[in-house]
Amino acid sequence: MEAVYGINPIKVLLSRDTTPLKKILIAEGRSGPPLQDILASARQKNIPVEWVPRQRLDGLTDQADHQGIAGLCDAFAYADLEDVLKNRNPRLSQDLVLILDGILDPQNLGSVIRSAYCLGANGVVIPTDRSASVTPAVMKSSAGSAQHLPVARVTNLSRTIDDLKNRGFWIYGADARGGKNLREQDFGTPVGLVLGSESRGLRPLIRKKCDFFISIPMAGNFDSLNVAVAAGIIQYEMLLQRLAKPAGPRP
Repeated sequence: MEAVYGINPIKVLLSRDTTPLKKILIAEGRSGPPLQDILASARQKNIPVEWVPRQRLDGLTDQADHQGIAGLCDAFAYADLEDVLKNRNPRLSQDLVLILDGILDPQNLGSVIRSAYCLGANGVVIPTDRSASVTPAVMKSSAGSAQHLPVARVTNLSRTIDDLKNRGFWIYGADARGGKNLREQDFGTPVGLVLGSESRGLRPLIRKKCDFFISIPMAGNFDSLNVAVAAGIIQYEMLLQRLAKPAGPRP
């Protein structure tokens, strides 16, 4: 069992037809309308609720900002690549898979997953090694969306990219400097968007696998954006194109 904490992540998990929550723990003295909504949903779904000292939640969540509430559920279940590819939004013309090359900060990983869910990506692929995993901190940062979007964990990111290429995907690497202007590209094919780590960007082997490199045009002189912010901007531009074109057959 692991803990998921925070008002919004708990509400998202309760909104599912089949929720993974087994029990909800609430700090003694916690109140407010959002909590009442959670209690009503918990009663409807027959999920037990226990009022506990706040110190217990502090220990359960490593003293993170749990907002006085945590839910216990089974450990996060990763998807596989096939699950990601099947998760296609019927409103969108092409597939989009996010490939994360070593994002280490749980807040960044959760934020990328959240934007991927909101902006219509099929799912997210992360490597088994040298990467943040989906932890309670990631779940909170994703506002619970990690439970709605397939997240695949693979042992060999390079081989996964080759697999996507064989399925008709074009691979775009996000590059803070030297890439082509994001707004001038045609994303009319299935796309694999590769984002590098916070400190080193894309690894050389992964760079070699990219068909194109794209950059976000900026007015300021700062060298790069936070990876989660960049992910949201790039996906939004892709979403506009994917909404504008009729959905076609999968490759």
